[in-house]
Order: sequence, then structure tokens, then C-alpha cells
Amino acid sequence: MEYFIIRIFPIYSEISMGIYLKKAWLLFLLFFGVCSNIENFPYSSYTIHFDENVEILSLSKWATEVQFQSNKSRIRTNAILVIQDGKTILEAYSSEFGPKTLHPTWSISKFLLNGAVGQAVALGKLDLEKPVQFYLHKSILSNSEELKVKHLLFFASGIDWKERYEWAPFNSDILEILYGEGNRDIADYICKLKFYNVPGEKISYSSGDSNLLSAVLSSVEKDFPEFYFKRIGIESYVWERDGSGVPVASSYAYLSAKDLAKIGLLYSEEISGNPSGIFPKDWISKTFRIYDHKSKRPWYLDMLRLPSMGGHVYLNQFSPDPKDLYYPGLSPESFFASGHWGQYMIVDPKKKLVVVRLGNDRGARFPMREFIDRLLPVLNKMEQRKLP
Repeated sequence: MEYFIIRIFPIYSEISMGIYLKKAWLLFLLFFGVCSNIENFPYSSYTIHFDENVEILSLSKWATEVQFQSNKSRIRTNAILVIQDGKTILEAYSSEFGPKTLHPTWSISKFLLNGAVGQAVALGKLDLEKPVQFYLHKSILSNSEELKVKHLLFFASGIDWKERYEWAPFNSDILEILYGEGNRDIADYICKLKFYNVPGEKISYSSGDSNLLSAVLSSVEKDFPEFYFKRIGIESYVWERDGSGVPVASSYAYLSAKDLAKIGLLYSEEISGNPSGIFPKDWISKTFRIYDHKSKRPWYLDMLRLPSMGGHVYLNQFSPDPKDLYYPGLSPESFFASGHWGQYMIVDPKKKLVVVRLGNDRGARFPMREFIDRLLPVLNKMEQRKLP
């Protein structure tokens, strides 16, 4: 349904409709996408496995068909992939998908931006300490000299951005830039917004920061997705752009599960002391951290027990306390990215583990923590069998 919404709404945005009529149409599409009777859609899955491990096959079925059936079709796993120590442990797909299928990553796109920015910094094309205006030359209403590239990377711009989705479509900046007139030039739309905080003072998850950062990066590397993915060895991908030609870095990157896992493995090797040469030597230590412990944490991080954010990456911790883990069974060095409707990429460098799950969940959420809790004992048993 997300493909349907993305493609249909721009057609109507060109018609001479009033702004409220267009938003009412968007609301209808979003409501239809979330609340339509998806139980009518068939679902089946198949597992690609490399040994006759009954527990892995059972876990595969639990993550796919059992979730679909027990949650009244609201959880739909399209791909799930587990790699440990370079070996594929579990690989399963729904019947319409396969190893080469490009899948929407939604907000995992933000994590991909971390790597593309790191590459530009390593090459001397981008300086995180420079003002955003140095690269964009756009008119930002206030605080323009104070807003630096690093503030965008750590979601600390202070821009008054409304990250609201299906539940509040009439007052949402993210929906406006994805489906409305703001998609013509997203950076221009963001630069017209006001600041609600001084840059660097407060952290707040923002697709606006991601897309403004994408515009900054595009100013020094016009086709940064091609440049970055080619360096990693990824040939098949899609990264949609706005009307001005800038990649929509908050949401619109499409990759296969295997290529997404390839990126996870790249970072795992970086953290394990095997640098790729793509990033600066200190890139991980500089960006896989809480921006500033003095910066105010969003109230919802504490109230809802959401994970802490680094430079466009989620850290495996609820709070600055490294022992307060989001995934208790994984190491403190673990990190992850997630996206709308059930997209996940989880990496534990210490365990040499990468988990990718791509889906289309509506009205329910894939139980990733439970999946990890079920997976780890199986992996431990497999390790014990290898011992003499």
C-alpha cells in the first residue's frame, strides 16, 4: 500500500485542488492503507537454509507464517535474514519476495545517510563543524550561522519540525514533504520553518534534519547514493529524489535484505577493528554516541522507553547508562536502524551478528525483541556443537 500512496498522491497534487481537499484525499489514502481488510491478501513463505537445523526452520516459520496468522494478517514478514560470523544462518521470504527484491527501507534510509556522510567527511568534501548555510546558501529564517552540519547528523537542529504520520495528517511536515507540495524542493520547505530551540540544545527525531543533511551532502556529491553504494559493492538499489533532484534521505531508499545486511557487516567490521577505508578512522566513535549528555533528551524517550539516538543510528541503550540495554541479550556495542511498517537492521559486532527484517505491518508490530530472545539460544547451541 505504501507504493500505492507514494505514486497516486503526486498525480493529484498537480490538479488544481484546494489545500484542504488534497489533505482530505491524503487522509483517505492513509486510512485505506491502514484499515483496509488486508486479511483478503494471501500469504505464504519459503525458507532458504544451508543445513537441516530444525530449530532454525521452526524460528523461520514463527517469524513469518505464525506471526501473520496469529495477528490476523496485521504482521507480514517479507524478508528475514540472520548472518553470524559471515555465514547465513536463516534466510526466509514471503512468496512475492526473494533475495534480489528491492524493498522499501523507510527510516532505515536515515542510517544509510550516516555512511554516505562519513564517506564525504573522509574525502574532505564535508566538514561537520561548518554552518549548513555554507553549503546550501539558502535563506534560513534565524539561527542560520549557528546551525551546523553536525546538528543535522545528531537530530539537534532545533528546527520546529512536526514528525506526525497517519494519526495526525493535517498538521504534519513529514507527510507534506513525502506526498504534498513540499516534495518539489524539500530543503527549501525546511528552510522556511522556524526554530523552536537553539541548534545543539535539544535532540529530537526529525526527518527534516535528515533531508536537509541530504541536501547538504548533495551539494558536495551530487549522486552520493551511487558513490557510496558502488564503494560498498551494491549495484541494485533505488533512492527516490524530490523535485529538485535531492535524495529523500528520510524514507525512500530501497534495497534487498542481503545488501542491507552487507552494510551492517561493513559497520560490524569497522567496530571490530577492520576498517574499510570508507570512513574516517574515528567515525564510529564520533557518531555512534549520544550527541551531548548536557543536551536535553526528548520527554518521549524516557516516558516510552525508546532507545537513545546517535548520529542517524539507534544505540542499544535506553539512556546514557550503557548497562540500560534496549536489547538485553545483545552487547552494549550493538546498534540498529528501524523503519515504518516493520523494517529492522540490527548489528552486534561482538557476536558478529547481523539481523535484517523487512515487512509490511499494519496495526501491529513485529516482536523483534522476542525474535532476538528466541534466536540467541539457537545460535549458542550451534556454537556448542562446533566445539570438540
